[in-house]
Amino acid sequence: IYVGFLLVGLSQPLYQCTPALLSSSWFADKERTLATGIALNANQVGIGISFICGTTLVASGDDISPYFNLLSVLSIIAFV
Repeated sequence: IYVGFLLVGLSQPLYQCTPALLSSSWFADKERTLATGIALNANQVGIGISFICGTTLVASGDDISPYFNLLSVLSIIAFV
């Protein structure tokens, strides 16, 4: 469990700092604050939606394996 916590902790700077880096390189000075705010809020909304979808799709212990399969397929599609 602690190894999982460590891996998650190591990955957080990659997605927490990315919106600021992207907005500084893609947007003008006057647009950076809005772009960074939208990106950070979109990240939190996505996390909230994942909690809602996860609890909706998994009602019992038997639903966990199909849910992980669905997540795997969606991740592969997003990667490609």
